[in-house]
Amino acid sequence: MLIIACISLLALMLLGVPITFSLLGAGFLSVLLGDGGLPMYMNCRGFISGVNSFTLMAIPVFMISGSIMNQGGLSKRIIQFCSSLFSWLRGGVGIVCVAANMIFGAVSGSGTAAVAAIGSITAPDMEKIGYKKEFTGAMIAGAASTAPIIPPSNVMIIFASITGLSITRMFLAGYTPGLAIGLILMVICHFYAKKHNIDYGGKFHLKAVISSLGECFWALLMPLIIIVGITAGFCTPTEAGAIACVYGLFVGVVCYKELNFAKIKKVLFSAAEGTGQVLSLYAASTVFAYIFTVEGFGVKFQEWLMNVSSGSAIVIELLIAAFVLLIGCFMEPVAVMPVILPLVFPLLQQLGCNMVQFGLMFSICTIIGGLTPPVGSYLFVTVTVVKTGVTKLIPWMMVMILVDIVVVALVTFVPGFCTWLPDLLLGPM
Repeated sequence: MLIIACISLLALMLLGVPITFSLLGAGFLSVLLGDGGLPMYMNCRGFISGVNSFTLMAIPVFMISGSIMNQGGLSKRIIQFCSSLFSWLRGGVGIVCVAANMIFGAVSGSGTAAVAAIGSITAPDMEKIGYKKEFTGAMIAGAASTAPIIPPSNVMIIFASITGLSITRMFLAGYTPGLAIGLILMVICHFYAKKHNIDYGGKFHLKAVISSLGECFWALLMPLIIIVGITAGFCTPTEAGAIACVYGLFVGVVCYKELNFAKIKKVLFSAAEGTGQVLSLYAASTVFAYIFTVEGFGVKFQEWLMNVSSGSAIVIELLIAAFVLLIGCFMEPVAVMPVILPLVFPLLQQLGCNMVQFGLMFSICTIIGGLTPPVGSYLFVTVTVVKTGVTKLIPWMMVMILVDIVVVALVTFVPGFCTWLPDLLLGPM
């Protein structure tokens, strides 16, 4: 069955079938044509049970909060505030793009949503001031990769759902790597602008910052509600997202008066579409992963890892990272996790690895797949936003990928790099 599943998946993907239906089709064909004797209804049950999780309820509420932020005028006010704060620096417009993506990511948890919402606003400004299209596009995609790392994160929610780890601990561990990537990208913007003698805003104006802060104050409280609510332990991530949704509706309707019935309807449809894409892909992946379980592939894969690595935990983690980076080029992060995690998580637990550290490494590696062809979601949404070809973005996109890989190395070889904050606030595991 396993060979049939893999060949079917590859064939369907080469035919251009969307990854969700490719995974489903491969699962059904392997049961239909295989010799495992499995009843066909197991696929249907696996599809439904795959998303029957309280933990996954956090995804739709964060999707809604991100959509409210975009439609309610909160995003553009955050960009205006970031502009008043950073535009006086060399490379300030590029830095504003990175900062706005990081703040938006602290609400939506979705990189593709960040590209569409923030990139569509900042891209024209970056090109107008002298940034080349290829750098603009790569920077927007690279900055959007911080959105699933800085909490809340749809990728981390799914990781916690599969492994049973604390979502709060995972979220807290994501702040340092996410901020590190953002700061490195800001430095790149500065030196790019300096080299090409562009994007120098002049003097810092405190009055402009205070004015924009007053306008943006209610919008900035939205990510703070999520961050403080989760880190202080006042509420679960799902509850924090729900509170942020209600607050965002209030601000959009009452304070900024930009949300009306038509826009609220658009918010709900947009969030439903995004949630449907994520959860249907996750459910289809669990169907495909079930074939691996039935065939006992997990035990064989673990034995291979132990033989190749001579039992070294760090070597096994590096092998897994390399494997995830490779497979992430062809599958979305949401699809990679249900297939790979059940194979490797029990082994790493037995070896006594820090699972939060591994979770961050694994999550960032899957996110890097969003920056790479042929199926990189961030890459292709960015191409649409900046109106250029994929091949033109590749050189600068490699720089963005290298930045993420550097942070993966820090997470892997310096455990305290990502675990110090959850250990400080929640105590050691």
